[in-house]
Amino acid sequence: MTENEPNRVRAAREACGMSQVELAEAANLSRQSVGAIEAGRATPAVDVALRLARALDCRVEDLFAVPTGELRIEAEPASAVSAGRVALAHVGGRWVAYPLSGEAMRLAADAIVARAPGRRGRVEVELVRPRAEAQGNLVVMGCAAALGVLADRLSTRAGAGRCVWLPRSSTQALAALAAEHTHVAGVHLVDGRTGEANVPDVRKHTGAALVLITLARWEAGLLLAPGNPRKIRGAGDLGRRGLRLVAREAGSGARRLLERELQRAGLPATLADAAPVRASGHLEVAQAIASGAGEVGVATRDAALAFGLEFVPLAEERYDLAIPRALLADPRVLRFLDAMTSAAFRRELSSLGYDVRGCGDRVAELAAA
Repeated sequence: MTENEPNRVRAAREACGMSQVELAEAANLSRQSVGAIEAGRATPAVDVALRLARALDCRVEDLFAVPTGELRIEAEPASAVSAGRVALAHVGGRWVAYPLSGEAMRLAADAIVARAPGRRGRVEVELVRPRAEAQGNLVVMGCAAALGVLADRLSTRAGAGRCVWLPRSSTQALAALAAEHTHVAGVHLVDGRTGEANVPDVRKHTGAALVLITLARWEAGLLLAPGNPRKIRGAGDLGRRGLRLVAREAGSGARRLLERELQRAGLPATLADAAPVRASGHLEVAQAIASGAGEVGVATRDAALAFGLEFVPLAEERYDLAIPRALLADPRVLRFLDAMTSAAFRRELSSLGYDVRGCGDRVAELAAA
């Protein structure tokens, strides 16, 4: 808002016939705060702007629209970005842009790329959602489909921003956390030497002070076509000639489990490298088998349930969320954890085959390297 521009908050309040005291009560603010905002002496935080908009029955951008030139911002690409739609998040004190392609095509954009990355590697984007809303976004990366359910549940709750779930393998999520390209990273990686869940790999891939909080435990195993026409009973049957194996990408927890089970069965782990079908997530594995593109692959029980497939359990794993300790008091993370541990979400997870008895447990605290 420029100095000579009529204050939109005051104009909206007067149009509603409200006094500053009445608006302050409706928005759960002090009268002094409302006065400071109307006088241009204070810029409201995201949650305050949203409360004012709700109290005045209007949109945030109606109250705090910015000049056209300020609709463009520079952001650091989380991956290759040249054109098109992006989601945005404020991570580590800077803007990060995430291209909305592949599975992420379903998400509404925060901005459109206006200029490809320059010499500094940053991309210029033009906002299509209010800056305050985009700044309230929480980005969560991980391969658990339950994170998508949680993001959807959280985004329908009252509060600032939205939860953006980007499906990634465990190691990809940890790499993004180390690069400050995500707020939360989901991980299910069992150390082959010690058998310890998650902690060794989190230490290896990140150096920040982190906490690990359990989402749930799940069963991982072999997904098979309905009726199990190939009569596969375990990993020892995966060496059959002509079997169309669906393999996850290297670095994923499912790929690590597959290689471990192949070795235990006396088969070469390189069978995973030679798999004729590749998938980048548990649901992709299930979809490949359900469509007939593949015959067997390692994924989670909920993926089997989603596509009506047979399931042969191989291991129970703990799925943890790695969160920087500095973000534990962030309102976005607090809303996320509150929704995650709610009775309604836990019941929904249970119906998908997850063991939620440890949901919300802080299982490890890692000091900065």
